[in-house]
Amino acid sequence: MLDEAARIPIGASEDSILPLVARYGGTKSTPLPPTPTDDCFDKAACEYQNVHRPDYSYGLALSPFDVMSSPKDQTGRVHRLLSLLMGRTPSELRDPISMRDWLVGVEISIRGGRVVAVGGYLYVEGRNRWLGNTWTLSEEMRDLDIRSKAYAIDGTFLTFPGNGGAGTIHYLTPAAIPEQFKSAQSFNTRCITGLVPCRCLSDLTPLAFQYLGHHPDVGSSIETDDCPYRLNPR
Repeated sequence: MLDEAARIPIGASEDSILPLVARYGGTKSTPLPPTPTDDCFDKAACEYQNVHRPDYSYGLALSPFDVMSSPKDQTGRVHRLLSLLMGRTPSELRDPISMRDWLVGVEISIRGGRVVAVGGYLYVEGRNRWLGNTWTLSEEMRDLDIRSKAYAIDGTFLTFPGNGGAGTIHYLTPAAIPEQFKSAQSFNTRCITGLVPCRCLSDLTPLAFQYLGHHPDVGSSIETDDCPYRLNPR
């Protein structure tokens, strides 16, 4: 699913992405109303975001156990039992059989019948905390602070069940080079399937941290040596 989303170009027709949405049971949602600029601390940012609001978005998500879903969304007795087992069994007891929770998803934004933004995310249980990686490709940078860049990396804290965690966020525009797309969209699958859970963000996305190490200008709030989940204050 993430590989397919990574191949969607900005400007693609809405019809071209509907088979992907249908295949993974995606849902369509309408964004919140525009934020009145008088209620914004940063009026310029609000005005920009209001102008670039999509008409609607399609969301797709996959998780093997749906631990974070409500019980009514967990269909089937076996599915509910597995979800209950996952929620009540500490991760360190599940690690020897690679039974860890993870969640992947995609969001595709549409305006005027065309794709104006597409993004993907992955969250997985790590050794001590959740680890996450998110990327978003849009027509141009939506954050005024990085408007001149084609690629930027940010860090974030996660408030998932348990000990929470940390994540990386990648912002891309069509002007980004292939190496930057690979940095943002690649991840270590052994963090999901390996017997030993990953410990750090750099375990989950090694190419991103290698790129950041050689190009520190693309990231200002995250250390190239991220253990243990150190984020720089802005």
